[in-house]
Amino acid sequence: MYWVKKIFSFSLVFPLIFFIHCTTVKNANKNKSTQQENTASCVEFIMQQDDSLGAVRNHACKKISLSRAISQYVNAIEQLDFSRCPEEFSLAFQKHINAWKEMIKLTDQFPHLRGEMHTLFTTIAETKAKEKFAPLLKAIWDTWAEVENAQQD
Repeated sequence: MYWVKKIFSFSLVFPLIFFIHCTTVKNANKNKSTQQENTASCVEFIMQQDDSLGAVRNHACKKISLSRAISQYVNAIEQLDFSRCPEEFSLAFQKHINAWKEMIKLTDQFPHLRGEMHTLFTTIAETKAKEKFAPLLKAIWDTWAEVENAQQD
């Protein structure tokens, strides 16, 4: 009789333990999936915001200084919530922001230039500031490539 009771209690407990285990694994997988979705949506949101803010920046310097347009872009990007983004993406974007901040130091020398940003960059590249300008522009493009690579991961 002793073994019958043991077998009977095991037959009741085992399915319960199995059910709890399966539920825990299912919830863990669901949480992992949700976290991946949140990460992907964060990156997507940041990239969409950058696209919009970049378009504004590119044309704002038709009416305001290039430095002010870049500063407004940088300030707006820095207000975005990167907390759900992958660390690699966030770090790459911070490097990109820093590259823009470095560019402001040079564009401050051209407070009266007006026009579309890329046209102004061409103008600056033809001045005696071109030796300082070229590596700053390269840093912006290089850090943007890092952002794009980090968004793929």
